[in-house]
Amino acid sequence: MRLKMLLFLILVPVLVAGCGGGSNQSGTAISKLAASQGCVSQDCHATWTSPGSGAVIAEEWRASAHNLKNGAGCADCHEPHAGHPQSCSKCHGGGSGVAIRNPDGAGKCGKCHGLSYPGDVMVAQAPQHFGNISASELNTKYRASYVSSRNVNNCRNCHNPHNPSGAITIARQWAQSAHGNTKAKAYAYYDFKTMGSAQPSSTTFESNCVRCHTTTGYINFVNSGFVDIHAWGSGSDKTKEVTACNACHDDGAGRTYGYGLRNVAVVSIYYNYSSSKSSPTVKLNNNKTLYPDAGASNLCMPCHTGRAVGQMIKDAAALGLNFANVNMPNGHYRSAGATVFQLGGYEFVGRSYSNASFLHSSIGLGNNRGTGGKGPCITCHMTNGTSHLFMPVTLDDVKAVTGVVSATCVKCHDSSFQTSHTAVSLQVRKAGYGAALAMLNIIKTGKSTSTDWDTFDPGNGANTMGASFNYNLLSSEPGAYAHNPLYTKRLIYDSIDWISNAGMDDDVAAAISAATLPGSITNPITKIAYTPAEVAGLKSLAIAYLSGSGGGRP
Repeated sequence: MRLKMLLFLILVPVLVAGCGGGSNQSGTAISKLAASQGCVSQDCHATWTSPGSGAVIAEEWRASAHNLKNGAGCADCHEPHAGHPQSCSKCHGGGSGVAIRNPDGAGKCGKCHGLSYPGDVMVAQAPQHFGNISASELNTKYRASYVSSRNVNNCRNCHNPHNPSGAITIARQWAQSAHGNTKAKAYAYYDFKTMGSAQPSSTTFESNCVRCHTTTGYINFVNSGFVDIHAWGSGSDKTKEVTACNACHDDGAGRTYGYGLRNVAVVSIYYNYSSSKSSPTVKLNNNKTLYPDAGASNLCMPCHTGRAVGQMIKDAAALGLNFANVNMPNGHYRSAGATVFQLGGYEFVGRSYSNASFLHSSIGLGNNRGTGGKGPCITCHMTNGTSHLFMPVTLDDVKAVTGVVSATCVKCHDSSFQTSHTAVSLQVRKAGYGAALAMLNIIKTGKSTSTDWDTFDPGNGANTMGASFNYNLLSSEPGAYAHNPLYTKRLIYDSIDWISNAGMDDDVAAAISAATLPGSITNPITKIAYTPAEVAGLKSLAIAYLSGSGGGRP
């Protein structure tokens, strides 16, 4: 009995030290790897798998910077009580035998990381985690951050707890993208978490910014059948969210760090509208548009289908909208999904917008032409070595196309099936798109006010509003020239055709040629001012872009 007791007293400190302790029996410092050997031995946790990633936890930790840079061992995070892992101690004293199962949830990441530790690599190299604003920055608004109030003690929303930097390459790409830009107006301009409604999106005319300008709001929205748009924060909470990892990645049980894609249903968006200035007031309520199933790209659709579509103007006109005193619906920004599926623009009566040869809406669906099954958005924007920049092309400082990096384009654009695309040919299209929109803006100027659409051609205010709506929609959709080329050209062509003389008589080239150019012109797509040389060629560029076979409608 004495021998057993002596053996127990000898083994307990060895086991404790072997489960993450920082020194051996003589007090000499040992590595985190050596200190953690007891935890990852065959007798303890060697084969335990992560509920998030499905990988063996011990192997994940061995590959982590926590191990390789001697940063943190098992005990540093899990803090086993004295006597662990001896279960006898639970009844017979000597310690509880308990270890923290979820160190992140218990705030243990904060032992080493955060603003309290200026030497922390995250503070030094990625201060965006915590919304730091240096004294030299002129931006007086609170910028967004990776760690919002909803991410405190939830680093797992982005990081694998056993190998936090295992996806560092992807994380760095994301940080450079628009989704991770903490200074972007889309996240920092307003306190978007407070801009929602207790009413469902199906019936309200109130603000619903929260659904796309915060990750928390997005998750609520897509998990509720696209109706939950409630504000989730208060003005006293100064943190603001970007579009973070857990927006797109979820295993169905609320875990992000396995990096599987969140399952989002086929998207339906309620485009409601109330003509507050009009008499009588016209309301489009419960005005749902159901989009086609985009597969895994349903993830992208809720926030890339705009806030309004052209059909709303026709629906409001049918209800007797007074176009002499009414605000135009706002298409908002980046409505690429609506463009791809040909649901965004105002389509003029009597004009055809169908295109039997258009295939972009079927990319990544049913393995069409070997493009897999993740839908058009993911398949075009993320099939390259820098997937989380979300860019199928590279751009220079003036936003000109310099390279095609998407591996998907060549699946169709290989000369044998569709015209091949190069950086040069795409930039020609993009330049023409910008020029055509610039000319539409010039020609429509003075034809209406922001509320009176009837003066230009009484009784046909819907078309006048529609032309302006198309400009508003497309000037905020810089990729429309590639997303749906023919549809985009026809929307611009028909808008110019109408707004030039209140008739659909194919006088677009003449209208562009006769237009008086202002002293300075800004490219509606790049938001960069045209040079004098570019202005000189603007009309011919727009005409060439919009000309169809034989010089007529595209």
